[in-house]
Amino acid sequence: MIIVDDEPIIQMGISSLLDYNAHNIDIIKICSTGQEALNAIRSLSPDLVMMDINIPCLNGLEVMEIIKKENARPPQFIILSCHDEFEYAKQAVRIGASDYLLKNELTQETLEEALNKAISQIKNTHSEDSSDYEFLFAKRISFLDNFFLKLLNNWFDSHEHIQEMMTDLEISFPGAYYVCLTLGYPEDYDTKAYIHSTAFYAATCNLIRELCKKYCNSYVTPWDSKHLALILAFSEALTDTSMNSQVLPCVQHILDMIYLYQNIQFSAGIGSPVTALDQCALSFNESSIALRQCDQNHSIIIYNDTNHPSPHPFNISIIREGLTTAMDNYDIFGVRELLNQILDLLRNYTTEIETALAICSSVLHFVDLSYKGSEHFLENIGQNEVPYHSLYKCKTVSQAIQWFQTFIDDFCRQLTTDFENKRNWLLPSIKKYIEEHYQEPISLSDISACFNVSCGYISTIFKKSNGIGFNECVTQAKIRHAKQLLLEPEIKIYDVAYQLGYSDPYYFSKVFKKYTGFSPKEYIRSKSSDREK
Repeated sequence: MIIVDDEPIIQMGISSLLDYNAHNIDIIKICSTGQEALNAIRSLSPDLVMMDINIPCLNGLEVMEIIKKENARPPQFIILSCHDEFEYAKQAVRIGASDYLLKNELTQETLEEALNKAISQIKNTHSEDSSDYEFLFAKRISFLDNFFLKLLNNWFDSHEHIQEMMTDLEISFPGAYYVCLTLGYPEDYDTKAYIHSTAFYAATCNLIRELCKKYCNSYVTPWDSKHLALILAFSEALTDTSMNSQVLPCVQHILDMIYLYQNIQFSAGIGSPVTALDQCALSFNESSIALRQCDQNHSIIIYNDTNHPSPHPFNISIIREGLTTAMDNYDIFGVRELLNQILDLLRNYTTEIETALAICSSVLHFVDLSYKGSEHFLENIGQNEVPYHSLYKCKTVSQAIQWFQTFIDDFCRQLTTDFENKRNWLLPSIKKYIEEHYQEPISLSDISACFNVSCGYISTIFKKSNGIGFNECVTQAKIRHAKQLLLEPEIKIYDVAYQLGYSDPYYFSKVFKKYTGFSPKEYIRSKSSDREK
């Protein structure tokens, strides 16, 4: 649970009012502002949020609206307020709050009743079956999973970059040799017969973690909607003999237990041993190739036993920065131009299907993890099939090229849709913020930080939808209020300037004359003359 309130005494009161452990609730974060709450909800994916309405930057109802639009399965919200007003309560319920509590009437009994109601709704949500894809992409991937997925996708620039990230995330993964595996269904297996609940994937990953403890350090994470990625870390050198004596028994044990407990016959592709984490992408690429050689009679394939040349992992860094900026700004032309560069690479320089699949998979993973437009955008693209599924059906380079072209078209269409949807709620919200904070200096970077969108995107929606730029919109709002303030009796022009966030009265006068045609003094005289008439 996350608690959101800007008053420390209220934070302490809510935290100590009940024995949350008795309800199996962990308080994982306490926030003081709407923006802080928004960031925490996005990164921590809590089941429950208890939040005040009147908090700085974004109010509680605005935070709820944003999260509800971004998430197919948002957390339950309990709204707190000092206002006993029907309109507040009605709006909170309309957006989807499970309860609306008044702070001055808050007791152990009322809080416990609200919690029990929210917990019941959470349990009902969790009990609903979802497909494998819905589980993998229903929530943002954790920072830890994110790190290992980037590692296996070869997204880090250097070994030093990897170590820096591990230090920041407090990751300890010691090993002298690493072996990467891809676990999943064999190519000729009928996966349509198996639509699993969330519990299947959680239980499978937990089972693998426990089994690996007997053999070595490990990390397992969902790779896509059909596969798991597993890294094994060994303290001693791995030879052909030790591969057979250490790695194979571990992998066979995992497959046997998955079959025993889940009644699903998984297969495993095993990459070559490597001596450093920055080489894991190569080993993982090999394991993916090996997995595609598996069938129902051969559930484990070691890459070194195949005849494939060792693949060179594709490095997304050639377009990473540009593609991230283009996606953040909803620059459809820029996104298409950069992805077309990869399409040219596939058409002109790629001859092996394994290389083509690795490139397509890496780009798909990067977009999936980096795109912030909509939480489940992959569900909305593709020919009525999850993109990962359709990608792995490609058997030739030409099929992979056709898949990538379709992906570019579908993704750009989704970008356009998300741009329109976001603009519809974001533009009014920013205008409201400007009106409420006209007395302060308001910069584009301030709004970017407050609403967690890029400066470029804000500029784009103002120019396309408003006909004027962001800075001009802020200035017009200040001038509207300046006209009202200047008509107050005995008010000084420099007081008006300071009230509007201008530190220089002379600059304020210049801006005022530019937008009204009058200096502040001339405006006051003209209005005084009008009243006398």
